[in-house]
Amino acid sequence: MRIDIITIFPEAFAPLDLSIIGRAKTEGRLQVFTHNLRDFTTDRHRKVDDKPFGGGVGMVMMVEPFAKAVRQAKLANPTAKTILLSPAGEVFNQKMARGFAQETGLVLVCGHYEGIDERVRSLCDQEVSIGDYVLTGGEFGPWS
Repeated sequence: MRIDIITIFPEAFAPLDLSIIGRAKTEGRLQVFTHNLRDFTTDRHRKVDDKPFGGGVGMVMMVEPFAKAVRQAKLANPTAKTILLSPAGEVFNQKMARGFAQETGLVLVCGHYEGIDERVRSLCDQEVSIGDYVLTGGEFGPWS
């Protein structure tokens, strides 16, 4: 299985080289690729967020870098299921894990800041929450 992770913090996934996941990678059962969302920006500051178009406080992550990143990840595995990791999604459970294990691959889209541009949701097949608790960002999941 191939897993592509789109994030602004690719270094947060170094622990995936350890333990059970690390062994799966070593045995060739799993490939994990991280994609730095900032690599898909066009400005010199590599900006991924902007003020919400409808106004309001905070910043939201822009759709354009996500669209480019998802497109690139899907070129490597066109049948991969694209998952938006979000507190608003369906709560991750064992049945979902079994279903994901049957996929050819997954593209995990990690949000951050106050939220994401709503159009990012249209790039994804499913929205998943890893549980009812707060972490530092959307990158950390059941493996942390």
